[in-house]
Amino acid sequence: MAVTFHGYWPTHPWYYLLGGLALGPFAIKALTRISEYRGYRAEEIAGADRLPEPKRSRKLDRIEQDVLSQLRADLARYRHLAHRLRLRRQACGVPENSVICDDLDVSLGLAFAHVYNGYAHLVALDETRSRQLALF
Repeated sequence: MAVTFHGYWPTHPWYYLLGGLALGPFAIKALTRISEYRGYRAEEIAGADRLPEPKRSRKLDRIEQDVLSQLRADLARYRHLAHRLRLRRQACGVPENSVICDDLDVSLGLAFAHVYNGYAHLVALDETRSRQLALF
């Protein structure tokens, strides 16, 4: 799945400035699933996975609740910014020969990164929980 636009990834402000599309949550989730990236909390998740039961399950549950809570907030922010981008493009189009990004482009790149990380954490949690531990 190619998601670069003029050589820029959706985390970069120029991606949006030059006309790149704000991807929907399902597309970001699919992109995360096919990547090897497991988020900045991957080591924390791996550490929780090494704990003995029932501490392991409790810790993974706490991490998952934190991730889901943050992801909901990040998705709301990303959707709000994507809506603002659509409104700006309807009113002004895509700027030609622009040499500077505005706050909206920067904010969208950051919001995308937050959502991408949230989904990466969920993928890491899913992979961790899909492995059967030795019971004896």
